[in-house]
Amino acid sequence: MTELLRQAIAQIEKLPPDQQDAIAARFLAELQDEQKWENRFAATTDAQWDQMATMVRQEIVEGETVPRECMSGYDPAQFVNRIGRRLVMEFADASQAGTPGLIGSAREHPARVQLVKLLPAYVSIGTGLLIDSYGGQSKQQDIVMFERDFCPVYSINDAPDATYFPIEGVIANGEVKSSVNKKVLFQALDNIRSAKSLRRYAHKTDEGLGSLASFRNFGMAVSFAATRSDEFNQDRNFRDQIYSFILCNSFTHSPDAVLDNLVEYQRLHGHECMPNIIISLNDGFIQGMQSNKMSLQFSLLTSDSFSFVPASDRCFAYLVNQLRQYVREARTVPLQALDRYMTSLNGELPSCRARLFEIRQPIV
Repeated sequence: MTELLRQAIAQIEKLPPDQQDAIAARFLAELQDEQKWENRFAATTDAQWDQMATMVRQEIVEGETVPRECMSGYDPAQFVNRIGRRLVMEFADASQAGTPGLIGSAREHPARVQLVKLLPAYVSIGTGLLIDSYGGQSKQQDIVMFERDFCPVYSINDAPDATYFPIEGVIANGEVKSSVNKKVLFQALDNIRSAKSLRRYAHKTDEGLGSLASFRNFGMAVSFAATRSDEFNQDRNFRDQIYSFILCNSFTHSPDAVLDNLVEYQRLHGHECMPNIIISLNDGFIQGMQSNKMSLQFSLLTSDSFSFVPASDRCFAYLVNQLRQYVREARTVPLQALDRYMTSLNGELPSCRARLFEIRQPIV
């Protein structure tokens, strides 16, 4: 052990146990992340390296690379926006793959890997369906952002139509489309609503302040006892919901027409389970707003209107920034809720057979 590491551990030992656990969880996540990338590089085939080289050459031809001598003026937001365009393009290519298995393989693409790098280390991205412990199930989701260390993934051959994520470990979900007309928009909204309406198991306990639902932050194993004002409630607190988005290359119709379509959908289904944001890379983004304050809102739970912002040059970077902020601030339920997905035997055992065996030493 180096002297610097010894000093760091000595400082950590002075912290309360919950802070020690939080630091340890983040440290272990970083180590696992490094090992994961080393394994990926070691497993990369010559054909895959050739494919990546072809993609780099294509980016050079299309002017998507930045010369080394121009790096001093490098714009991270534009780099992130290019990831968004590649993400839409690669999902569109994947949808042409044919079978669910091929689609699942095609969606393991570089843009999604780059998106993971922009998020905290304990976040992973997959494709599949969300489930809750009450028997609810969503429609298939293009993007599922989940806790890498805590969220179990139930998958059959990694097929997206047979991969299931418990809602308690899911942070965000998204729909990715090439272009959006009214029909595509309503289908994407239905998919988002099927996921956002699932129920996390919020078990209430009495810690001296009454029967309240405790909570934890994503990426942390420790949970926190609640007070009346901050108990877990996904109907009232948007940070207790999953964050949902729709990403597309362009709107088929005008932004005003899209806003009218959203109002129509909201009248039919309510606003509680609608997406937090809709991104059109060629047009801008749509987000909830408080009209009296002219203030954009993180969620429609705190909004009274839909607002279109014509910021196409940085809208995907804005989405990534929103996701990063949400990952840090969002809440879910204690880890024990994930045990409900496994069969357990509590209380009196069912009918069973037993045989006595010889005890050589007294049981203490």
